[in-house]
Amino acid sequence: MDILGPLTWIGIVVLIVDLVALASIWTSSLHSTKAKLLWTILVALLPVVGAAAWFPLGREIRRG
Repeated sequence: MDILGPLTWIGIVVLIVDLVALASIWTSSLHSTKAKLLWTILVALLPVVGAAAWFPLGREIRRG
């Protein structure tokens, strides 16, 4: 018997992805504080869309 339902697991995954996105936003060196605040607001208000937008659009590309 599953103690947590499937929606709870989805919520946990969304929370983890959002926390990773927020950590990535605030450790970014290429963005200004204003841009970081805007990205943070986007992730906070639209968790799935905000995080999904940050990873392909907001992160700087690391050249190896």
